[in-house]
Amino acid sequence: MERANIRAGRPLKGQAEALGDHVIGVADALFIEKGYGATSMATVALRARVGKQTLYRRFPDKAALFREVIRRRIDSLVAGPDDGVIDGDPLAELKSLGGAALNAVLDAEFIRLFRIVIAEAEPFPELACAAADNFGSSFIDRCRNAIERAQAMTRCKAGDPEKLAKCFIWSLVGDPFHKALSGQSVLTRQAERDDQLELVWAVFVAGITV
Repeated sequence: MERANIRAGRPLKGQAEALGDHVIGVADALFIEKGYGATSMATVALRARVGKQTLYRRFPDKAALFREVIRRRIDSLVAGPDDGVIDGDPLAELKSLGGAALNAVLDAEFIRLFRIVIAEAEPFPELACAAADNFGSSFIDRCRNAIERAQAMTRCKAGDPEKLAKCFIWSLVGDPFHKALSGQSVLTRQAERDDQLELVWAVFVAGITV
């Protein structure tokens, strides 16, 4: 049906977005199921039931496709609150985003996806580049924005907002993420994750607040 629509004419914006979402979902599942090396663009096109030309128009190569898979997964897992939702308190928003990040990096499928990156980075260097380009980029932007607003309200000390955001997030998720990647069972209960968040947050706030 999708092929017929494409051949009959250019799809409408909504149809194009839906098709893009479908292709990304199929590619995501295939990368997790088969790995990066064993997943070809032809396989993605076949499983998604789209023509190869349609696929290559959207994604010039497999690295570009994987890059979008990583970006979508991070954005969906680390949804977090909208700006200003938590009573207009940027620091409360930053803390909430931190909790979302910790849950995201300990998600089973997220862990499997990054094990693929590690396992296949040497034969496919473009894979590591795709992951590095998108690992938390849009999410860090949201954290940076929250810190900038806190600084504007004189609730946070001066400093590079992006460096402060990365300091908070990686202090929070770095050790649990690396342990989970190595197969260790870590912070399996939400109460344990909440304790981790509270500990890191207390140290971070003590260092940045005016």
